[in-house]
Amino acid sequence: MPHGANRPRKTPRQARSLATVEVILDATARLLVDEGYEQATTNRIAERAGVSIGSLYQYFPNRESVVAAVAHRLKAGIVKPLWLAMSEKHERDLRSEISLGLRTSIAGHASALPLFRILLEVTSRPAAMEWSAEVFRERQTILRNLLNAHAGELRADFDVEAGSFFLPRMVGSAIDTAILVRPVALANGELERELTTMLSYYLTGGR
Repeated sequence: MPHGANRPRKTPRQARSLATVEVILDATARLLVDEGYEQATTNRIAERAGVSIGSLYQYFPNRESVVAAVAHRLKAGIVKPLWLAMSEKHERDLRSEISLGLRTSIAGHASALPLFRILLEVTSRPAAMEWSAEVFRERQTILRNLLNAHAGELRADFDVEAGSFFLPRMVGSAIDTAILVRPVALANGELERELTTMLSYYLTGGR
């Protein structure tokens, strides 16, 4: 979760508290898209959510912490199913695995493109999209296992340990940049096609 000044005041555990936080995050997401970041004050967020400002401050110390939580929830909703799929049996060839993973990730980002664009413009990625070291290790293990399952397709000098570290960061940066600078690439297949080609050569060396 977000850290420092952007960390929520407390973690909701009871069903009612969880529901209140979800309502606040839903309202913040709509407000960001409809009116922009500058208009998304804590007072406007509370008003849009139908909760008191005191209720909002029970969970979030400021606007930045609410927006960071929106970013974290949005990203988690996309990447969790992706990593779950990547941890399953690897019955496709490597290029097909790459293409499917990219298609899933790009489609998830494209489904909330206006919100992603705003979040990338107003939040720092480390604060808004932070994952714990444990989660990073878990995902690196999943990717390492996928690559090892396709060892016969990898180029002879490919370093699985290094590749499992850099691949998600390369893809994440490319998707974020496309959202900000070339959003049409997410919808017209360009981003998936170019990334599939680049990653295929990076992994296989054209084998």
